Amino acid sequence: MRRSGSGMISFEHDGVDHLLMIGGYGSKPAVQLPHYRYIELSNERWRTNEHSMYNLSSRKWSNPSIIGQCIPPASHFIIEKINNTRAVLFGGVEIDDDAKDTRTNNIYILEISISTVFWQCIKKPEAIDQWPVGRYYHAGAIIITGSDCPMLVISGGLDKNADTLDDCWIFNITQHSWIKLDVPHSVSKRWGHSLSVFIMSPHCVWIITAGGYVDIRWTLVTNPNIVMITELGQCISHTHQ
Repeated sequence: MRRSGSGMISFEHDGVDHLLMIGGYGSKPAVQLPHYRYIELSNERWRTNEHSMYNLSSRKWSNPSIIGQCIPPASHFIIEKINNTRAVLFGGVEIDDDAKDTRTNNIYILEISISTVFWQCIKKPEAIDQWPVGRYYHAGAIIITGSDCPMLVISGGLDKNADTLDDCWIFNITQHSWIKLDVPHSVSKRWGHSLSVFIMSPHCVWIITAGGYVDIRWTLVTNPNIVMITELGQCISHTHQ
């Protein structure tokens, strides 16, 4: 299916590099593959959770099987690789069988093999307040400073009302917990932007945020910003510009 707003990660299997593309929003699929879902929208576009795997050596596409709590048809989420067999996905626009869409704040953990993708969904517990709101057009990156504490950092995006979000969060993938970071508005209040990390040491990580828009009127961000996270300690403690 031709589509935009999908997510893509790379992984290696038996010395061969592959790309895995998931979900997206686009034109009517020529073929609706089994095991995946395709929902038609009111504007004659379609949303899907189709998985497409590309072998960079043979230059051929395949479609892996899915197991577990797979994301429904969705687009405009972020997906980041934890290691060669695991990835984490957050947010985006999900749609149900009635074509009703939701800006979600679900986390998904993926276990990836050459033929199968296993999904685990982590939803906000009712008793927990420390959890980011649903969003799309946000940005994220993975932080790995050791083998026991991978983290996902996310910032900005648009909420269910298409208002620009002004926040930055870190998700502890091992403990399934979020921490909100205190960063300048110029860094976090944007959507459609890029975010990457540069690890200086286990206790010093730079978060680099660039580009994007500041409002739904497509007003461009004109200045790049850099935030440094210091003293990660128990996975995070404080930030400064």
